[in-house]
Formats: sequence, C-alpha cells, structure tokens
Amino acid sequence: MRIMTKRAISIAVLLGVSSVGARADGILHDGPWKYLFGNHLDTHQESKLKRDGSLRGRLYIIFTGDTDPASGLPIARHPRGAMKNEECGVDVNCVVGWNMRGIPANAEFLYHKGVNGNDHPVWMVNRASAQLPGATLQVSAIPMPGSFTHFHWITTTATDPRAATVSADCDKNSAGELETREPSATGNVCQGWFLQLRGIREFAFQHGGELIPVMPGVDNATHLNIVTNYKPLAEGAITPTR
Repeated sequence: MRIMTKRAISIAVLLGVSSVGARADGILHDGPWKYLFGNHLDTHQESKLKRDGSLRGRLYIIFTGDTDPASGLPIARHPRGAMKNEECGVDVNCVVGWNMRGIPANAEFLYHKGVNGNDHPVWMVNRASAQLPGATLQVSAIPMPGSFTHFHWITTTATDPRAATVSADCDKNSAGELETREPSATGNVCQGWFLQLRGIREFAFQHGGELIPVMPGVDNATHLNIVTNYKPLAEGAITPTR
C-alpha cells in the first residue's frame, strides 16, 4: 500500500482536493505490510515484523467531516472494517493517523468496561519482568527507552510466531469479549505487543466518548491503557471523569 507523502498532500490541497479524502490505494496488509494481530485491530492497522523481532507499522483513521468545537481540529476515528462497510481502500478513504513501533510482550488483563465507559482494555504490566503465581507467562517490563503506553493482544489467527501458544482466554476478537466471553481473560496473562505511537498529522481523535487532540510527535494520550498497580474497588467507588 502506498501512503500519500506530505508533498503529495500539499499538491492535492493546492489542486483543491482535501487531504481528508486522501485514498489508501489498495486494501490493508498488502505486500510486506502483512502482519496480523488476529483481532479487530487489523481493520485499522498495517504492520510488518522486523528482523530484530520488533514491529513497525501504522494506524489508520477516517475523517467524519465534523470539527471539534473545543480544539478546532477535524474529527477522525478508526475505520471498523468490511463488516461495517468501512474497509480501507474499498468502502472508505483512509489516511495514516499514527506510525507505530512494537516490542513483543505479555500483560495481565484487568478489564474493559470502567467508570468512564468502554475505552481501550486496561492491562497490568511491570517495571521489571515478574512471574505471577500459577501463571505460565511472565508479565513484561515496560521497554526503555521509549514511550510504550499501549498494549495490544494477539490471537491464534495472528501471523505471529507465538500464535500457536495463545490461550483460550486471550483468543478473543474484541476488548469486550476479553472480559465477557467465557473463558474470561480477567486476571490472566496474554501475549501481545507494547506499542509506541507517533502522530503524523493534526486531528481530534474520537474514541471512548472523548475527542482527543492529536499533534505530530509522540502520543501518550489517545491509546494509553497500561498500569503498574491495581486494586479492585466496589462499583461506584470512583467518580467518572467524563
């Protein structure tokens, strides 16, 4: 898949063609960009495995045509794939919102639905690798140096060397399924990737009931979903922030 360069986008604007409609000319996972997580992330990610075992890729967005009244930025969200008639390069015009770098990791799944609604699933990791009692996998340490603030799991259909060893509790397509579909992944360690995201354009990201301004550069806000400590509290003990 070829991505429009800044020069190409500038030319398009000069010609009166909005970069909002910049078309991803081809479906995702073309050529070397064929790595699959095996779950819903594949509807808006494109990446490839590197020889050093890391992952390089990008996350796609589609613009809604609306403007965020607070920031003045155009609103964009992730496309939802062919089942929702939002397949990149087929049903909708997608552009890259972020470049991403991945490091293989394991994390303990905590929950998806929280006091602020259904946001990205929350995972517990460590500052140093540690073995949980009774667990077969270590919980990974946050990579340094870097800004790895997002963890995403893989399933048995991932094009990943670890796919065959993914457990049934982690073999789910969506974040909600990790929590609600039996066997539940709550409290279990899943394999996946620490992801570092770098925004490449300005927009307001629509996700989890929020509009989050994105600027070019390292992004530690839009997909933040890891913690290093956690204590379950009674329902209603924490007040929502939105």
